[in-house]
Amino acid sequence: MPTETSMPTTPPHDWIPSGGGVHWTRVGDLGWHTLTLTTYLGNRVLAHLGEASGAVIQEDIGRQMTWLTEPHAPALQHLYGDDNITISGDDSSYVFVPGMTRTDLVWWRVKPTPKRLLTDAGHLAEAITTARAVGGVA
Repeated sequence: MPTETSMPTTPPHDWIPSGGGVHWTRVGDLGWHTLTLTTYLGNRVLAHLGEASGAVIQEDIGRQMTWLTEPHAPALQHLYGDDNITISGDDSSYVFVPGMTRTDLVWWRVKPTPKRLLTDAGHLAEAITTARAVGGVA
């Protein structure tokens, strides 16, 4: 179990819990969609993106990382149907949105800020392609 003991941070958006815990949120209701990868591939993608990454949710139990993206991003369309990538938005799917203080196994790997929320879809697609080529990940 995580042991972070920092004081609660004021969230940059009202749909993010200010302290710990998580909020069950319908993807698409807040103006963004999600792209989810295994943590194994996600770590490589995040390393490639660096500061170009938007906010990232990490789920330790399911061993996955989720990026918030613009809805219906053309740069991601070719990834639909890929068994190793989950893109969600208009399909009544939900995501756990963690609080700003890590108290659970769902946490912000890259915390959102007012200027750092969505990841550019083109950069994300490029990072996935690069991570797969370099790491030999399907």
